[in-house]
Amino acid sequence: MPKDFAGRTPAPTRRAKKSRSTKTSPKRKKDQPRLLFHGPSFAIGTLVGAALITLAAYGPEILERAGGAQRIADQTATPNVEKTQELEFSFDKILKRAEVQPDPKPYAVPAAETPASYTIQAASFRQQQDADQLRARLLLENLPAHTASSEANGALWYRVTVGPFARKVDANRAMQHLRNQGLQPIMRG
Repeated sequence: MPKDFAGRTPAPTRRAKKSRSTKTSPKRKKDQPRLLFHGPSFAIGTLVGAALITLAAYGPEILERAGGAQRIADQTATPNVEKTQELEFSFDKILKRAEVQPDPKPYAVPAAETPASYTIQAASFRQQQDADQLRARLLLENLPAHTASSEANGALWYRVTVGPFARKVDANRAMQHLRNQGLQPIMRG
């Protein structure tokens, strides 16, 4: 037998419990997917960008060609334009007959004004033993060290010298090496 549902009241629906979270999330429709990449938009953007770059790169050249073509068309259309004379270059004929005399003075290397050798005074001592100790230490470090005595203001001094060096570059390296050891060397040319 058929049932009559017209007179019945609908059954109460259950409500979902609300969560008590402090964070609120934006409401989205369940059917609306979240898009991270939209292919047609990407393709259109790529094409527009390529067209702009091409226009920026080649646009001035295209406009120049179009303007040049217009100028040529204007010149041929007007009958009153005078023809320009042909240019004739004669420098090649002049150079064939001429002889060039170079001036070597600007290219000459200046004479060496530096001394032939460089000597460095590493230190000076009142005691010969101190000078000999420094000399021995420098010899162990492959520096050509020597001691010499001299009298200054009535006192005998013992100088430790390094060198001689033929090139200033080598003398500067030795100076830097001595400075790294805490000495205050003096270069003598």
